[in-house]
Amino acid sequence: MSLIDIFFPQTCVFCGRVLVRGERIMCLNCHKFYRYPNNALTEYKHKITEMPFENIDIFLDYSYCKKALHSFKYGGNLFFGKQLAFLWAEHLKGVEWIEDIDFIMPISLHRKKLYKRGFNQSEVLGKVLSKKLQIPILTNIVKRKVNNPPQTKAENRWENVRDIFVLRRNPGLENKHVLIIDDVVTTSATTNYFVKTLRKIPNLKLSFAYLSSNC
Repeated sequence: MSLIDIFFPQTCVFCGRVLVRGERIMCLNCHKFYRYPNNALTEYKHKITEMPFENIDIFLDYSYCKKALHSFKYGGNLFFGKQLAFLWAEHLKGVEWIEDIDFIMPISLHRKKLYKRGFNQSEVLGKVLSKKLQIPILTNIVKRKVNNPPQTKAENRWENVRDIFVLRRNPGLENKHVLIIDDVVTTSATTNYFVKTLRKIPNLKLSFAYLSSNC
């Protein structure tokens, strides 16, 4: 054991317990329960978007990743974000349809929120996925033109995100398969209006991957 391990021990990204030899990123206890417990397609098949899509995958149980995700997203803890992304990439490597994906596209963040937070959490996650999965990432294709308020009530969310995105450019996405990613899906309203901006692109195939679900 090195001095670094003694004075700065690695801890589980989910529960904070000090990791022991053989454990990486998460402890063995959390490893038993950290996965999203439901079937993503069953949960979201009829509400993820009005556009046809190919696949959907949700990785983490929100009750396990909430603390780490909040530390990353609102506390600026990029280390936690990248740790979560490493786990996510390893998970997606085992998803059978991932080899069909041509591009990864993170959900856009409004410039005011980007300035305040300092980063787009979905883009940070997406860059790690892009590197680990060796799939190109596309950013700034869809612009978030409205800085909508945080969503606290599901019944208001669809109105709060209506018409907040606009397609800036089309970098040759005809006949391509794009993976839309985001950190958390709740009602899927944001995803729905995001992908609506892409509907004019001929023969575009869409799939979705979320780090977690808070529905």
